[in-house]
Amino acid sequence: MTDTDNSSNQDSSSSGGSDRSHGSDRGDRSQGGDRRRQRPRYRRKVLDTRNLVLDYKHPEILERFISKTGKVLPRRMTGATAKIQRKIAREIKRARQISLLPITRR
Repeated sequence: MTDTDNSSNQDSSSSGGSDRSHGSDRGDRSQGGDRRRQRPRYRRKVLDTRNLVLDYKHPEILERFISKTGKVLPRRMTGATAKIQRKIAREIKRARQISLLPITRR
């Protein structure tokens, strides 16, 4: 091998075999040029844990956690922790089973 052959082999191995470009896939958005303004999340704070009894025997309280269509509201709407949200869903299901809460709303 000659000196020119060795230098060409070193150049190809010095790149690390990576054929990725140094730019990002997102184009100019990573620079902040084309960012859209995000709307603030709507949070319907219905949870006050200080004196809230989450029990299937209190359907008037559980109704606050049900949407107009009869679905259980998500955590981002209720402001509940994951543990409390699981309890809410469980108690709503129990109340629906014994007909204290309607399964669907019309």
